[in-house]
Amino acid sequence: MASLNQTHVTAVAGALLVALVTTLLFKRVRKEKIPTKWTEVGSVRGIYIYPLKSGKGQQTSKVLCTSKGLKEIDKGDGCTPLADRCFLIYTSKDRQVRTARQLPKIVLIEVQPAQNGVIFSAPSMTDLYINLPRVANNVTAVSVWGKTFGDESFACTDCGDTIAKWLSTYLLGKPEGLRLGYGDGSAFRNILRDHANWVKYYTKLDNYSSGIFSDLAPLHLINQASLDDLNQKLPDDRKITERNFRPNILINGPEAFAEDKWQYLKIGEVTAKVTLECLRCVETTVTDEGALDSNREPLKTLSSYRKSEGPFKSPPMGIYLKVLVPGRITDGDKILVSK
Repeated sequence: MASLNQTHVTAVAGALLVALVTTLLFKRVRKEKIPTKWTEVGSVRGIYIYPLKSGKGQQTSKVLCTSKGLKEIDKGDGCTPLADRCFLIYTSKDRQVRTARQLPKIVLIEVQPAQNGVIFSAPSMTDLYINLPRVANNVTAVSVWGKTFGDESFACTDCGDTIAKWLSTYLLGKPEGLRLGYGDGSAFRNILRDHANWVKYYTKLDNYSSGIFSDLAPLHLINQASLDDLNQKLPDDRKITERNFRPNILINGPEAFAEDKWQYLKIGEVTAKVTLECLRCVETTVTDEGALDSNREPLKTLSSYRKSEGPFKSPPMGIYLKVLVPGRITDGDKILVSK
């Protein structure tokens, strides 16, 4: 009973800390002038949370959108509401973040809510339950993007040896080499410093527009018509779905790539600002079986006709959003864009 009480106290303290951070963030965004005229362009077709960075997505019909991204709505059943990209994998030796870019089988790892914790599962592995650690943000894991893009340091809390062995066994075939980090959104991310090369061109980026462990923004939106346009150009044996691009929000209605020109959106109760296009990488070529596509599709075809006007020449697909007004998003909600 004592351990359960301690877990409850820790959870409450963590929630209060996140609430404080959110309050401070929104004191800043109040200064931003939000448009008053809107046009309806479509509706929400799919909502996805990825608890583990690069891991398997969870589709849901209703979600809470915070300044740090999507989070499950608390059902009051004692299960931990999962937040988007709140776990990441990093190497034991040099604490470098690992994603499906380096370890494509990560996309097959599923994280499910459980009483006072979460359950990790993967093909051929026994399910593993873990308690969430008390947040300390005492581990620095580095996401290595290289000099061109800029490396970023994430503050996280290590989740222990048992899950570390489980992940290492599944992904590396040996009992050591990888660790699991957890974050609740309370750690500060210095986007302006770590991604200075991005900020020079994408001037809407700032230190208050990031998710927990997502790449550059808390919310990622994809247009179904844009996916359909790409599929028409792909070989019959290389067709893709939204899973290749890992969006939080999939929408119906607008014509292909209409999202390229949007500046502000309303999605259900949420108001958001477009901060930058989403430049695509090799992770889009990871198949449903957890392997890199031998022909580099769909990235190869996308690169043949989609070009960024910015300093980085990776092809764009979808948009990143900064949350200005939090709230709930539900399947079927209208999508409004500023006039």
